[in-house]
Amino acid sequence: MSDSYSRIGHALREEYQLNGVHKRYTVGKHGKTYCVGSYDKDGNRVVDYEGRANDVKWCGARLKFEELDKNEYKLKEAKFCRVSLCPVCQWRKSLKVFHNVSKVMDNVEATEPNFVPLFLTLTVRNCEIVELEETVKCILNGFHTFATKDIHVKNIVKGYFRALEITYNEKAETFHPHIHAILLVDKRYFNSDDYLQTSQIVQIWRRVCKLDYDPICDIRRTKTPKGKRKEVAEVAKYTLKDTEIFKKGMEMPEMDFVVKYLSQALKGRRLYAFGGLMKEIAKELNCENADGGDLVNIDGETVRADLVKCVIDFNWCFGRANYFRAE
Repeated sequence: MSDSYSRIGHALREEYQLNGVHKRYTVGKHGKTYCVGSYDKDGNRVVDYEGRANDVKWCGARLKFEELDKNEYKLKEAKFCRVSLCPVCQWRKSLKVFHNVSKVMDNVEATEPNFVPLFLTLTVRNCEIVELEETVKCILNGFHTFATKDIHVKNIVKGYFRALEITYNEKAETFHPHIHAILLVDKRYFNSDDYLQTSQIVQIWRRVCKLDYDPICDIRRTKTPKGKRKEVAEVAKYTLKDTEIFKKGMEMPEMDFVVKYLSQALKGRRLYAFGGLMKEIAKELNCENADGGDLVNIDGETVRADLVKCVIDFNWCFGRANYFRAE
């Protein structure tokens, strides 16, 4: 991934110079200067591909673990790049989102026993690579309107969590961005006049996304009431999967093309978001920002200090392409 970003950055270097692309900085706490992004001469933010190449290259280059009993280890310190297409960061984010959604659902089950979760999938047709940015913008704006402004949905949905997933069809060279969501509704919803058939949801989704066709939508309850928290939290797995997008054997020109347009489409986008009651609970539990924050200390990985036997450092060796224990 680092090599791909580097190649794209090199290819765009002259174009960026002509467009006056430059970095902006701000002064943070303690007088430290931070880069806030790269912008062209018109003030539009652009992707700093060469910067991302360096960030991905050094992502997780040094890992510090706590060694536990029974040959188990827990990550204690690491520096992650947070680049949207970085497979390591996506893995850590998926773990974090899983535990954040689990915590929120635990609270919902304890405080709102009359609320039940529904799984919702909203799609649009596959789009060409060059159309991905506008398509992602369309469905994210569409979902916001769907969940917060449509009178039919707004009356029944008490809270939600949504995740953006993007898959790639290598044969057709098209992307398939779509939404997976958890909707909280009252148990009485299923026997009320507000109940929405799937066909009605299709029409609402078509209208808010301004489509000229009937999109495919799916809505269903959890399979079993028992253990539904874990099942609901599995929505965290719906995200960018580098192993599915960047297939083994993909040629470099195609990979660079895909990386370029994916990076542009995801620039400044939140892959995950809470809303309504779930957002309020997430804020109280300090886990509202599902797409950022600490990627080292993940809930479910914590242990008591008296279980820690020692601390081990591992450094990445580029020449050997592997981690080696620091002396």
